[in-house]
Amino acid sequence: MAETLSYQEPQNVTTVDNLTAEEQDSLAVGEKLVEQQDQLLAGKYKSAQELEKAYMELQGKLGSQEKTEAEPEPKADKPESEFIPENGYLDDGSINYDTVTETYGAAVTEKLKAAGVDPWTISAQFHESGGEVTDEMVSTLTNAGFSETAVRSYFAGRASESGYGAPAEDITESQINDIKQSVGGDQAYANVVNWAKSSLDQEQTNAFDEVVNTGSVAAIKLAVAGLKAQYDNANGVEGRMVTGKAPVNSGDIYRSQAELVAAMNDPRYDRDPAYRQDVIEKLDRSNLEF
Repeated sequence: MAETLSYQEPQNVTTVDNLTAEEQDSLAVGEKLVEQQDQLLAGKYKSAQELEKAYMELQGKLGSQEKTEAEPEPKADKPESEFIPENGYLDDGSINYDTVTETYGAAVTEKLKAAGVDPWTISAQFHESGGEVTDEMVSTLTNAGFSETAVRSYFAGRASESGYGAPAEDITESQINDIKQSVGGDQAYANVVNWAKSSLDQEQTNAFDEVVNTGSVAAIKLAVAGLKAQYDNANGVEGRMVTGKAPVNSGDIYRSQAELVAAMNDPRYDRDPAYRQDVIEKLDRSNLEF
């Protein structure tokens, strides 16, 4: 006998029809939210392209943040040259002005620092070019408060000290007069030159002639000033007897060419004969080589 299968509907099954009006409203709201959620990817984006774009932007931001946190602030590059002192710059790449003071003195350093001038790069450029002094170098230093005469005199001395040759420079009549006035005028200059011809040895004479023939105006001024100091030491000054040099302390001499240039840079050197004579006499007491 065949068995008949029958389906008996479970009792107490809740259908939409059995819901109250309030429950039916809640169900409709829920179904609407699910439908909207299904239409978005990751609950936010309408397409796979939008989702991918957002993901890439997030990765970029995270990568940039990690790079910023991992990499320290870059330090200023330190110029490299065999002519720059080892301690010329601090660890952060800034100029070590303590070393500048040791090299050039406090007065020069004060002007360089105030103007933001890096003396090491100028010095390196000067030496690496074999003693060339460019208009830019002169302009930089004159803008810092040094006279052009002082600047060119300093470099002329450094060039001579370092054995750099210098091209001949055409000297005007005005510049020749200026050179003579630096030692007291035409007659004073003639006295110095005539004395040098009969008193200096051949090596000293050749050295002076080389500066006059090939040096700049500033270099010639320095050479003439040195010659005048020798002349005064040998012959006395304005009636004073030549009794030999008295003992001197460090304040009575120029310890470097930079100090001499600073003295010649003083406006009094050009307009005050007494001050100029003091500079020459102090130079005579000093042991500087040009």
